[in-house]
Amino acid sequence: MNKLLGITLITGFLVVFGIYGYNKWFVKASGNEISIEKDNADALNVNIDFGVGDLLIRGNSPEWVSGEFTYTHKKLEPRVKYKKQGNVGTVDIKQGSPGFQGTTILGFKKPKYENEWDLQLTNDIPIDLDVDMGVSTATLDLKGIQLSSLSIDGGVGESVIDLSGNWSKGFRAKMDLGVGDITIILPKETGVRVNVSKGIGTVDLKDLTKDKEGVFVNDAYANADVIIDISLDIGVGDVKFKTAE
Repeated sequence: MNKLLGITLITGFLVVFGIYGYNKWFVKASGNEISIEKDNADALNVNIDFGVGDLLIRGNSPEWVSGEFTYTHKKLEPRVKYKKQGNVGTVDIKQGSPGFQGTTILGFKKPKYENEWDLQLTNDIPIDLDVDMGVSTATLDLKGIQLSSLSIDGGVGESVIDLSGNWSKGFRAKMDLGVGDITIILPKETGVRVNVSKGIGTVDLKDLTKDKEGVFVNDAYANADVIIDISLDIGVGDVKFKTAE
């Protein structure tokens, strides 16, 4: 029994140490900068949990993920983890929460402190991207990133989601958007289909054509080999679709 217990404890220690060690060697943080170094992963799952402040996500990172964080409250310091299982790497970036203070805006408290994230993702391998935004101003400049899926959970604030550019592969995007003004920039040459479900918010679909009830497509859709399939659920906010120049 003691021998079995010893083996179990050692195995558990090695597993925990292995995960910790992998995160330690591949995730480097210095001050407000972060870098998740490239390894032999063939794809990435990137999960970003952002609470309050200003968020910028864009491509062209020299590593899997790189970026800068600027915050004026220690409890806002983000927690960053990376692990690889098989050929897939998983990145988790989550903001700490000091609680809300300050004035009220749109029924929600706006904090006194500042919090800004500028994150860059690699363009080199496919990415399943999941972004959860709270009370924020966000710019998601996703053109050039090899998205294999996209999930956005928007809270309160103004957002720009840029899906313009040339896409060699299609993907599904699920957007659950709450309160605020959101602009979604669509590619001109890639086919786009949008399935809309809305509450009391408004959706500007002037750049799209109605295909059937609740479903809208862009001009490129009919003859496109590559399709971006967007499922949009909007609550109280205003969403505008805009075709890139």
